[in-house]
Amino acid sequence: MKDIFKFIGIIIATYAVIMLLLNVSFLEKPFNSIFRQSLESIVKLSFPDAYIETQDFLNAKQKSDPNVFYLVYGNPEVIKAEADYAAKQNLSEYKISSYSSQFYIFQLFTVPLVFLISIFVATPIPFNKKFINLGFSILCFLVFIYFKSYLLTLFSISNSQIGIYQLNDSSMAMLSRIISALTLGLSIILIFCIWLIFGFRNSVFYSQFNLYLKRFNK
Repeated sequence: MKDIFKFIGIIIATYAVIMLLLNVSFLEKPFNSIFRQSLESIVKLSFPDAYIETQDFLNAKQKSDPNVFYLVYGNPEVIKAEADYAAKQNLSEYKISSYSSQFYIFQLFTVPLVFLISIFVATPIPFNKKFINLGFSILCFLVFIYFKSYLLTLFSISNSQIGIYQLNDSSMAMLSRIISALTLGLSIILIFCIWLIFGFRNSVFYSQFNLYLKRFNK
């Protein structure tokens, strides 16, 4: 029981320290920027026929919020036609037919990633094995997050009906149900499952758990 309380205490302390560090501006901005840029690159590769870019989110004070950004998308053929028309009309400013969806880095990426790191820091595993297994765990987590972002983008593009990547009604209904299940809670459950595979099974807890089961079965 003492080991369990120590384990929980280290998780809470590690989580709190990392979150405090990420509230510091010179750490928060590059951390969020790495995720934003990598997500933009992956979405562009996933939807090569679409116009894709990210834009800053401005709060009520017209200041950029590093935890939120817009994923802007559109039909490049339509956008090109609008640009050509503006050039012919000698328009210095014009509006393009683009759409956007918001991504919240804190809920989508930061909270589950920091929890994943914290639970591995607290797990009694030899340092080398802990470092390697944490790397595999982060990779699994990133695959899930980028796939989740892909589905969110696909739904947004199809729902906007811009003439590309258009899904039929049944596919949209199914995709909507899948997206509604991809909550922060599911991310935490996934992280716990990843930890059971890469963390718990290689820790002192696993041998203690097996010993307890043997005693219980006697």
